[in-house]
Amino acid sequence: MIWFSWMLVCVLFAHDLSGSYGISEEDDWQLVFHAVKGNKQDVRAAWYKRSPSRCTPAVGCIPDGFDLDNWRDTRKHLRSPLIDKWRYLSILKIRVVLGGQGKTLAYLEFDGSGSSFINWFSKSRLLHSSWYDLKPNSRTNFFSIAGHHAHVKRHFYINRNYGGCPKDAGWFVVIDKKDVCTWANKGVFPLFMYSKGSGLTNWNRSPGFADVMNVYIQTV
Repeated sequence: MIWFSWMLVCVLFAHDLSGSYGISEEDDWQLVFHAVKGNKQDVRAAWYKRSPSRCTPAVGCIPDGFDLDNWRDTRKHLRSPLIDKWRYLSILKIRVVLGGQGKTLAYLEFDGSGSSFINWFSKSRLLHSSWYDLKPNSRTNFFSIAGHHAHVKRHFYINRNYGGCPKDAGWFVVIDKKDVCTWANKGVFPLFMYSKGSGLTNWNRSPGFADVMNVYIQTV
């Protein structure tokens, strides 16, 4: 019985990650942020920056009716003006999806009720994720958009512990600049690093690298 239950969990997990970035139109999820690796643009700064009055993808803005499946420009982060109206949107849930080659690699889902565009990314609001050991009561030293912003730029950071660079371990991080640790210097920034396993990872032991990070909202 235990074996059957574990197999069922594995099948459901595989199914959840099999779709194109894990989002379907039937779910009523709306894309509000699209960040891409290696374009040398700070992801945290892009999330905070207000959208321009004239919203087009050419200026890094997600307009109404935008179809990500038809977007092939890997040079820009894209941000929706809806982020600036966050508190008026009656948001139910927020989902962060890490993608590569059209597939979902990892995801997080948060309770959006009464949230702001800053505090939704928090341990207390976590509903589901790709990692069995990441829960609202999990031990962490960072879990926020701001992350570790002193001397380094580790944003959208979910980490369990430090202990010198060789012992650093966590679940997800956006690296936005050259870092003091070797594990965080693996290419052109930004980097989207995540645990490829079912639980946290030591960042020095072959973490995964996603191509994109998308943020979706679901409203009432």
